[in-house]
Amino acid sequence: MNEMPIFQQEEAYIKLLEKLIKVAEANKGTALGEDNRLLEAEGLCKKFIGHTASALYLFRSTTLPSVKATDRGISFFDSGSINVLGRAALESFLVFHYVFVEPRSDDEKDFRYYLWLYASYIDKQKFPSRSEEGKKQLNDEKKIIDTLKDKINSNSVFKQLTEKEKEKLLKGQWKLQSWTSIGVSAGLSEILAKHFYSYLCIYAHSGCHSAQQVGNAETTETQKALCVATMELIMIAMANMIKAYCQVFDKSNDVVQKDEMLKSSLNSG
Repeated sequence: MNEMPIFQQEEAYIKLLEKLIKVAEANKGTALGEDNRLLEAEGLCKKFIGHTASALYLFRSTTLPSVKATDRGISFFDSGSINVLGRAALESFLVFHYVFVEPRSDDEKDFRYYLWLYASYIDKQKFPSRSEEGKKQLNDEKKIIDTLKDKINSNSVFKQLTEKEKEKLLKGQWKLQSWTSIGVSAGLSEILAKHFYSYLCIYAHSGCHSAQQVGNAETTETQKALCVATMELIMIAMANMIKAYCQVFDKSNDVVQKDEMLKSSLNSG
């Protein structure tokens, strides 16, 4: 008797990914507004889509092309990369929710967006550049950092924080909440937001447990079993990303409202 496939939701996974792409593409041509935050929201969703599509591609196994026409390619199953991509996809969704969806007041929206942007420029300043062009860019970005810092300091949400919290944020820590807190706020269960996320971090950080699992998984079935739950988590994140994206972009929401099957599945999810 043939064994049942371990991951039986591949068709549903593909359909969900297609819907997400459709929702994201519906927003093409939307005016950016006073700054680039909508463009950066689109970029974050594009990053998320890339991770989810790549995870599916890897789940179908990887074949290295042969060097010679007479040689056979090397095939293997890369469970480790799927789990790393799962973490990256989840974080992309959580950042999208935290920065662009959850804030209610204009000041809070600005507060989170400016800090997220500010932290990225602070990080870039740590990367050395040897070319004159690169040095000039870093120097120009110092002016952007100063402008963002002024906006953050004058923000009403920032003003309500303790001095210790302010100091952390101005050093480049763009959030005060934990990933678990953001995950629960975004609608995930604590098991997924805390415990399963920590499991995926072990793979991203090459913890010993991840090496043991990969090393001991000798059959394809055992290897796939290491990341089936990750594929299911990505599906949950995809459904939530569609909802989140529609809260930011009206054109995307129009697509969902016209798709009764998608609207029904998201409402029941």
